[in-house]
Amino acid sequence: MDLETGGLMDLRQLRYFVSVADSGSISAAAVVLHVAQSAVSRQMLRLEEEVGGVLFQRSIAGVELTESGHVLLERARFILREIESATNDVSTFSRGMRGTVRMAAPASAGRALYVPLIQRFHAQFPQVQLELSDSTTDEMLRSLAAGTLDLALVTEIEAREDVVVKPAWREETLLLAPVGNPICKRKSIAARDLKQMPIIISPGLRRIFEERYGALRPIIQIHSSSPAAELTRSGVGYVVVPKSALSTSDIWRGLQGVPVRGLDTTRMIAWGKGRPASLAARALRAAVEQIVCERIEEKLFLPVRAKAQVLSQV
Repeated sequence: MDLETGGLMDLRQLRYFVSVADSGSISAAAVVLHVAQSAVSRQMLRLEEEVGGVLFQRSIAGVELTESGHVLLERARFILREIESATNDVSTFSRGMRGTVRMAAPASAGRALYVPLIQRFHAQFPQVQLELSDSTTDEMLRSLAAGTLDLALVTEIEAREDVVVKPAWREETLLLAPVGNPICKRKSIAARDLKQMPIIISPGLRRIFEERYGALRPIIQIHSSSPAAELTRSGVGYVVVPKSALSTSDIWRGLQGVPVRGLDTTRMIAWGKGRPASLAARALRAAVEQIVCERIEEKLFLPVRAKAQVLSQV
Protein backbone atom coordinates (compact mmCIF):
# COMPACT_ATOMS: atom_id res chain seq x y z
CA MET A 1 0.00 0.00 0.00
CA ASP A 2 1.28 3.44 -0.94
CA LEU A 3 0.50 5.61 2.08
CA GLU A 4 0.71 8.87 0.17
CA THR A 5 -0.93 8.05 -3.15
CA GLY A 6 -3.32 5.16 -2.64
CA GLY A 7 -4.80 2.45 -0.50
CA LEU A 8 -7.20 2.44 2.42
CA MET A 9 -7.07 5.65 4.43
CA ASP A 10 -3.83 7.03 3.02
CA LEU A 11 -2.04 9.84 4.83
CA ARG A 12 -3.28 12.50 2.44
CA GLN A 13 -6.87 11.57 3.18
CA LEU A 14 -6.21 11.66 6.93
CA ARG A 15 -4.54 15.08 6.70
CA TYR A 16 -7.44 16.43 4.64
CA PHE A 17 -9.96 14.89 7.03
CA VAL A 18 -8.34 16.47 10.12
CA SER A 19 -8.15 19.83 8.37
CA VAL A 20 -11.84 19.72 7.42
CA ALA A 21 -12.79 18.75 10.99
CA ASP A 22 -10.69 21.59 12.43
CA SER A 23 -11.86 24.18 9.89
CA GLY A 24 -15.55 23.31 9.96
CA SER A 25 -15.90 23.41 6.20
CA ILE A 26 -14.40 21.91 3.08
CA SER A 27 -13.76 25.31 1.51
CA ALA A 28 -11.87 26.57 4.56
CA ALA A 29 -9.80 23.38 4.69
CA ALA A 30 -8.92 23.79 1.01
CA VAL A 31 -7.51 27.25 1.77
CA VAL A 32 -5.43 25.91 4.65
CA LEU A 33 -4.18 22.98 2.57
CA HIS A 34 -3.52 25.12 -0.52
CA VAL A 35 -5.46 22.75 -2.78
CA ALA A 36 -8.66 23.00 -4.79
CA GLN A 37 -11.93 22.59 -2.96
CA SER A 38 -12.95 19.85 -5.38
CA ALA A 39 -9.84 17.85 -4.44
CA VAL A 40 -10.76 17.96 -0.75
CA SER A 41 -14.39 16.98 -1.49
CA ARG A 42 -13.25 14.09 -3.64
CA GLN A 43 -10.87 12.74 -0.99
CA MET A 44 -13.54 12.99 1.73
CA LEU A 45 -16.03 11.05 -0.38
CA ARG A 46 -13.42 8.36 -1.05
CA LEU A 47 -12.58 8.20 2.64
CA GLU A 48 -16.24 7.70 3.56
CA GLU A 49 -16.52 4.95 0.95
CA GLU A 50 -13.42 3.21 2.30
CA VAL A 51 -14.45 3.31 5.97
CA GLY A 52 -18.05 2.43 5.11
CA GLY A 53 -19.74 5.24 7.00
CA VAL A 54 -20.72 8.90 6.92
CA LEU A 55 -18.13 11.09 8.60
CA PHE A 56 -19.72 14.52 8.14
CA GLN A 57 -23.16 16.05 8.24
CA ARG A 58 -23.06 18.61 5.44
CA SER A 59 -25.04 21.85 5.29
CA ILE A 60 -24.83 25.32 3.75
CA ALA A 61 -23.05 26.52 6.89
CA GLY A 62 -20.32 23.88 6.60
CA VAL A 63 -19.77 20.39 7.97
CA GLU A 64 -20.16 18.77 11.37
CA LEU A 65 -18.65 15.48 12.48
CA THR A 66 -20.90 12.48 12.98
CA GLU A 67 -20.24 10.01 15.81
CA SER A 68 -18.21 7.92 13.37
CA GLY A 69 -16.32 11.05 12.40
CA HIS A 70 -15.38 11.78 16.01
CA VAL A 71 -14.05 8.22 16.40
CA LEU A 72 -11.93 8.51 13.26
CA LEU A 73 -10.68 12.00 14.20
CA GLU A 74 -9.11 10.75 17.42
CA ARG A 75 -7.38 7.90 15.57
CA ALA A 76 -6.31 10.14 12.69
CA ARG A 77 -4.66 12.65 15.00
CA PHE A 78 -2.80 9.82 16.73
CA ILE A 79 -1.56 8.32 13.44
CA LEU A 80 -0.37 11.67 12.11
CA ARG A 81 1.44 12.46 15.38
CA GLU A 82 3.19 9.09 15.26
CA ILE A 83 4.30 9.71 11.66
CA GLU A 84 5.60 13.15 12.65
CA SER A 85 7.41 11.70 15.65
CA ALA A 86 9.06 8.96 13.58
CA THR A 87 10.14 11.48 10.95
CA ASN A 88 11.63 13.75 13.60
CA ASP A 89 13.53 10.87 15.20
CA VAL A 90 15.05 9.81 11.88
CA SER A 91 16.09 13.39 11.12
CA THR A 92 17.62 13.76 14.59
CA PHE A 93 20.76 11.91 13.62
CA SER A 94 21.61 14.42 10.91
CA ARG A 95 20.06 17.69 12.06
CA GLY A 96 19.74 17.55 15.86
CA MET A 97 16.76 16.70 18.02
CA ARG A 98 13.50 18.37 17.03
CA GLY A 99 9.74 17.89 17.25
CA THR A 100 7.02 18.59 19.81
CA VAL A 101 6.61 17.01 23.25
CA ARG A 102 3.38 17.33 25.23
CA MET A 103 3.40 17.04 29.02
CA ALA A 104 0.88 17.72 31.78
CA ALA A 105 1.05 17.83 35.57
CA PRO A 106 -1.09 18.80 38.55
CA ALA A 107 -0.96 22.57 39.05
CA SER A 108 1.11 22.34 42.25
CA ALA A 109 3.72 19.99 40.75
CA GLY A 110 3.83 22.03 37.56
CA ARG A 111 4.62 25.19 39.47
CA ALA A 112 7.51 23.44 41.22
CA LEU A 113 9.00 21.90 38.06
CA TYR A 114 8.02 23.72 34.89
CA VAL A 115 10.26 26.79 35.07
CA PRO A 116 13.56 24.94 35.65
CA LEU A 117 12.46 22.22 33.22
CA ILE A 118 11.78 24.70 30.41
CA GLN A 119 15.02 26.58 31.01
CA ARG A 120 17.19 23.47 31.08
CA PHE A 121 15.49 21.55 28.27
CA HIS A 122 15.33 24.51 25.90
CA ALA A 123 19.01 25.25 26.44
CA GLN A 124 19.91 21.67 25.54
CA PHE A 125 17.35 21.03 22.78
CA PRO A 126 16.37 24.42 21.29
CA GLN A 127 14.60 22.88 18.29
CA VAL A 128 12.17 20.83 20.41
CA GLN A 129 8.89 22.56 21.17
CA LEU A 130 7.41 21.93 24.62
CA GLU A 131 3.66 22.04 25.22
CA LEU A 132 3.10 22.02 29.00
CA SER A 133 -0.23 22.18 30.78
CA ASP A 134 -1.95 21.71 34.14
CA SER A 135 -4.50 18.93 34.47
CA THR A 136 -6.10 16.42 36.82
CA THR A 137 -4.90 12.83 37.10
CA ASP A 138 -8.05 11.45 35.46
CA GLU A 139 -7.75 13.82 32.51
CA MET A 140 -4.05 13.05 32.07
CA LEU A 141 -4.65 9.29 32.05
CA ARG A 142 -7.28 9.66 29.34
CA SER A 143 -4.93 11.82 27.26
CA LEU A 144 -2.02 9.39 27.66
CA ALA A 145 -4.22 6.49 26.56
CA ALA A 146 -5.45 8.50 23.57
CA GLY A 147 -1.92 9.49 22.57
CA THR A 148 -2.49 13.24 22.96
CA LEU A 149 0.09 13.45 25.76
CA ASP A 150 3.66 12.13 25.75
CA LEU A 151 4.35 12.45 29.46
CA ALA A 152 2.42 13.21 32.64
CA LEU A 153 2.91 13.54 36.39
CA VAL A 154 0.00 11.75 38.03
CA THR A 155 -0.93 11.25 41.66
CA GLU A 156 -0.97 7.81 43.27
CA ILE A 157 -2.68 5.38 40.91
CA GLU A 158 -2.74 1.61 40.55
CA ALA A 159 -1.18 -0.34 37.68
CA ARG A 160 -2.96 0.05 34.33
CA GLU A 161 -2.89 -1.81 31.04
CA ASP A 162 -2.59 1.29 28.86
CA VAL A 163 -0.13 3.45 30.83
CA VAL A 164 3.28 2.93 32.43
CA VAL A 165 3.63 4.60 35.83
CA LYS A 166 6.88 5.06 37.71
CA PRO A 167 6.93 6.42 41.29
CA ALA A 168 9.03 9.59 41.33
CA TRP A 169 8.67 11.27 44.72
CA ARG A 170 6.54 11.53 47.83
CA GLU A 171 5.03 14.78 48.93
CA GLU A 172 3.96 16.02 52.32
CA THR A 173 0.42 17.36 52.65
CA LEU A 174 -0.25 20.53 54.61
CA LEU A 175 -3.28 22.11 56.22
CA LEU A 176 -3.15 25.88 55.72
CA ALA A 177 -4.66 28.36 58.14
CA PRO A 178 -4.38 32.14 58.56
CA VAL A 179 -1.20 33.19 60.38
CA GLY A 180 -2.01 33.53 64.08
CA ASN A 181 -4.81 30.93 64.02
CA PRO A 182 -4.46 28.65 67.11
CA ILE A 183 -4.23 25.58 64.89
CA CYS A 184 -0.90 26.88 63.56
CA LYS A 185 0.67 26.16 66.97
CA ARG A 186 0.26 22.42 66.44
CA LYS A 187 3.26 20.46 65.17
CA SER A 188 1.05 18.27 63.00
CA ILE A 189 -2.50 17.04 62.48
CA ALA A 190 -3.62 13.43 62.07
CA ALA A 191 -5.33 12.85 58.75
CA ARG A 192 -8.38 11.30 60.42
CA ASP A 193 -8.94 14.55 62.33
CA LEU A 194 -9.79 16.29 59.08
CA LYS A 195 -13.19 14.61 59.17
CA GLN A 196 -14.21 16.89 62.07
CA MET A 197 -12.85 20.09 60.52
CA PRO A 198 -14.16 22.57 57.89
CA ILE A 199 -11.92 21.42 55.06
CA ILE A 200 -11.37 22.91 51.61
CA ILE A 201 -9.77 20.29 49.36
CA SER A 202 -9.16 19.35 45.71
CA PRO A 203 -10.90 16.33 44.13
CA GLY A 204 -7.57 14.51 43.80
CA LEU A 205 -6.57 14.84 47.46
CA ARG A 206 -10.09 13.95 48.53
CA ARG A 207 -9.89 10.74 46.49
CA ILE A 208 -6.64 9.75 48.19
CA PHE A 209 -8.00 10.58 51.66
CA GLU A 210 -11.16 8.52 51.11
CA GLU A 211 -9.19 5.55 49.79
CA ARG A 212 -7.31 5.49 53.11
CA TYR A 213 -9.78 6.74 55.70
CA GLY A 214 -13.28 6.55 54.29
CA ALA A 215 -15.77 9.26 53.42
CA LEU A 216 -14.80 12.92 53.89
CA ARG A 217 -17.34 15.74 53.90
CA PRO A 218 -15.37 18.87 53.00
CA ILE A 219 -17.05 22.22 53.39
CA ILE A 220 -15.88 22.97 49.83
CA GLN A 221 -14.30 20.82 47.11
CA ILE A 222 -12.42 22.99 44.65
CA HIS A 223 -9.60 22.46 42.15
CA SER A 224 -8.39 26.05 41.77
CA SER A 225 -5.75 27.34 44.20
CA SER A 226 -6.49 31.07 44.20
CA PRO A 227 -10.12 30.88 45.40
CA ALA A 228 -9.19 28.15 47.89
CA ALA A 229 -6.56 30.45 49.40
CA GLU A 230 -8.97 33.40 49.51
CA LEU A 231 -11.66 31.31 51.20
CA THR A 232 -9.14 30.21 53.83
CA ARG A 233 -7.99 33.77 54.50
CA SER A 234 -11.64 34.82 54.94
CA GLY A 235 -12.20 32.15 57.59
CA VAL A 236 -14.49 29.83 55.65
CA GLY A 237 -12.32 26.77 56.35
CA TYR A 238 -8.83 25.26 56.19
CA VAL A 239 -7.40 24.34 52.81
CA VAL A 240 -5.48 21.06 52.44
CA VAL A 241 -2.75 21.12 49.77
CA PRO A 242 0.43 19.30 48.72
CA LYS A 243 3.58 21.02 49.95
CA SER A 244 4.69 21.87 46.40
CA ALA A 245 1.71 24.22 46.14
CA LEU A 246 3.59 26.64 48.39
CA SER A 247 6.12 27.25 45.62
CA THR A 248 3.72 29.99 44.49
CA SER A 249 4.02 32.11 47.61
CA ASP A 250 1.88 35.01 46.34
CA ILE A 251 -1.22 32.84 46.17
CA TRP A 252 -0.83 31.59 49.75
CA ARG A 253 0.27 34.83 51.40
CA GLY A 254 -0.96 35.23 54.97
CA LEU A 255 -1.37 31.48 55.45
CA GLN A 256 0.73 29.05 57.48
CA GLY A 257 1.08 25.30 56.96
CA VAL A 258 0.71 22.45 59.44
CA PRO A 259 1.80 18.95 58.29
CA VAL A 260 -0.98 16.36 57.96
CA ARG A 261 0.20 12.96 59.22
CA GLY A 262 -0.80 9.99 57.11
CA LEU A 263 -1.68 11.89 53.96
CA ASP A 264 1.64 11.95 52.10
CA THR A 265 1.05 11.38 48.39
CA THR A 266 3.18 9.68 45.76
CA ARG A 267 3.69 11.48 42.46
CA MET A 268 4.35 9.27 39.46
CA ILE A 269 5.81 9.83 36.01
CA ALA A 270 3.50 8.27 33.43
CA TRP A 271 3.63 7.61 29.70
CA GLY A 272 1.61 5.63 27.19
CA LYS A 273 2.13 1.90 26.94
CA GLY A 274 2.45 -0.09 23.75
CA ARG A 275 3.88 2.57 21.45
CA PRO A 276 7.43 3.87 21.04
CA ALA A 277 8.32 7.13 22.78
CA SER A 278 10.06 9.70 20.61
CA LEU A 279 13.66 10.61 21.37
CA ALA A 280 12.49 14.06 22.45
CA ALA A 281 9.93 12.54 24.86
CA ARG A 282 12.60 10.30 26.35
CA ALA A 283 14.92 13.27 26.77
CA LEU A 284 12.16 15.21 28.51
CA ARG A 285 11.48 12.29 30.85
CA ALA A 286 15.17 12.19 31.79
CA ALA A 287 15.17 15.95 32.42
CA VAL A 288 12.11 15.65 34.68
CA GLU A 289 13.73 12.86 36.69
CA GLN A 290 16.89 14.93 37.13
CA ILE A 291 14.97 17.96 38.42
CA VAL A 292 12.93 15.74 40.75
CA CYS A 293 16.20 14.45 42.25
CA GLU A 294 17.29 18.04 42.83
CA ARG A 295 13.98 18.89 44.50
CA ILE A 296 14.42 15.88 46.80
CA GLU A 297 17.90 17.12 47.75
CA GLU A 298 16.38 20.55 48.48
CA LYS A 299 13.79 18.75 50.68
CA LEU A 300 10.85 20.17 48.76
CA PHE A 301 10.00 16.57 47.82
CA LEU A 302 10.45 13.35 49.81
CA PRO A 303 12.18 10.29 48.32
CA VAL A 304 10.05 7.35 47.23
CA ARG A 305 9.99 4.52 49.75
CA ALA A 306 12.28 1.63 48.86
CA LYS A 307 9.39 -0.76 48.17
CA ALA A 308 7.95 1.49 45.46
CA GLN A 309 8.66 0.15 41.97
CA VAL A 310 7.49 0.71 38.44
CA LEU A 311 3.85 -0.39 38.52
CA SER A 312 3.50 -1.28 34.86
CA GLN A 313 6.27 -2.17 32.45
CA VAL A 314 6.51 -1.35 28.75
